[in-house]
Amino acid sequence: MAASSYTDQFPEPSHSRYGRGEDRQAVRPYYHQDTDVAPQEEFLAGPEGLAPVQSEARNHAFVSGLGAGKTAAGILRSVANAEQWNPGELGMIVAPTVPALKNAILPVMREFGLLDAWEYRGKGSEEPGIHTPSGSRIILESADNDRKIQRLRGPNLSWVWIDEAAAVSERAWEVLSGRLRVGQYRNAFVTTTPKGKNWVYERFYADQDRDVHRSDPYEVVTANGTHGVFGVPSWLNPHNPDDYIDRLDEEYEGEFFRQEVEGEFTKFDGLVYSWFDDNDHILRDDPSPDEYDEFIYGVDWGHGNPMVGLAVGRAGDAYHIVDEFYETRCTNDDLSRELEEMQDRWREGTVYCDPAEPRSIEDLSRDGFHAKKADNSVTPGIQKVSEVRDEFQVCEICQNVINEFDLYQYKDGGDSDDPLKQNDHAMDALRYAILTHTGPDDGQSGSGTW
Repeated sequence: MAASSYTDQFPEPSHSRYGRGEDRQAVRPYYHQDTDVAPQEEFLAGPEGLAPVQSEARNHAFVSGLGAGKTAAGILRSVANAEQWNPGELGMIVAPTVPALKNAILPVMREFGLLDAWEYRGKGSEEPGIHTPSGSRIILESADNDRKIQRLRGPNLSWVWIDEAAAVSERAWEVLSGRLRVGQYRNAFVTTTPKGKNWVYERFYADQDRDVHRSDPYEVVTANGTHGVFGVPSWLNPHNPDDYIDRLDEEYEGEFFRQEVEGEFTKFDGLVYSWFDDNDHILRDDPSPDEYDEFIYGVDWGHGNPMVGLAVGRAGDAYHIVDEFYETRCTNDDLSRELEEMQDRWREGTVYCDPAEPRSIEDLSRDGFHAKKADNSVTPGIQKVSEVRDEFQVCEICQNVINEFDLYQYKDGGDSDDPLKQNDHAMDALRYAILTHTGPDDGQSGSGTW
């Protein structure tokens, strides 16, 4: 592959419309001069006659470290679909949540100048979404609960992109794959930073007979019918400032560094909940509110880190996580709206909150929730969650909770009794709810007023 081959013709039909200021990069794959590679270009593979990088695969994946250009890669492939491969057809971009669309995808489109050339029509219009000069329309959706995933069944699509796919339930991929029914080149693609060896690993990479086309400094692999670019490290993106890479080197270590910076699928050592097993503890059937005696909710505050709200159903001695909200850069109002939707779907119940922010708890109380500060004792909380494990399950749409069970680890690879303060936001919310509601083992009531 010639690293500059795609830049000669991308995107052809209207690329002059994407004029950017001198301080902006072009709407083209980046090229790393020191290593002579262009991972985004290899992700833009397609059938002969459509793309200079040849691949007959219908599914494509770009799995990378933070800041390695995965969202830009998804936008580039979306432009190729809308302008070259499937002009005039319907495509879809799916993010884990609505804030992810607003905070991650649309800003990069705007930076590229695409929203100056493309027309955005809101939800209230007859044909909502982004309309391109070629006549294509791109629907924007989120997939953070089963109701939204079921809504994806409606349109007939020529292509679909799921961003941060490791944070989205596999059910969304299965639903969307069944909607690819129109267009010249029907294709689906995902971009993500890995989150353990979850469904993204199993579906797109884990194949003993995979065909490896490149192995350094990242892998280009055909496996399970997918052409994938895997393990693109953060440092490879030449648009990252040096101090960004330096910060990543300083902040991350071990398996977390390999996952978040090097973009590798990795199994974490010293897991806090090593008993958690996908076969036993993931609820595949869709639960009904009527199956449960009561519902409780757990909240972990965040902004730069994810803000989390969990809905937990209790049926006798069984505890099931049935719904999740998991998003960065959100306000208390955002959380309040999500909790209201959760309680409408399930039932009202006590909301056990991280006690570190009493004013935020007061905000929820003023919004009408039965919000209380939680017992935030770490070791007793972990023990209490482990005590209910025999009848504990997580609904399969709660992908972030499932991910954290496979990532939440003790310090020093398990040699310490203290968990690492990473991959713990859903785990904290779960601990707050279970420990405070059931009470510690000394017989105190779980009133949430510790």
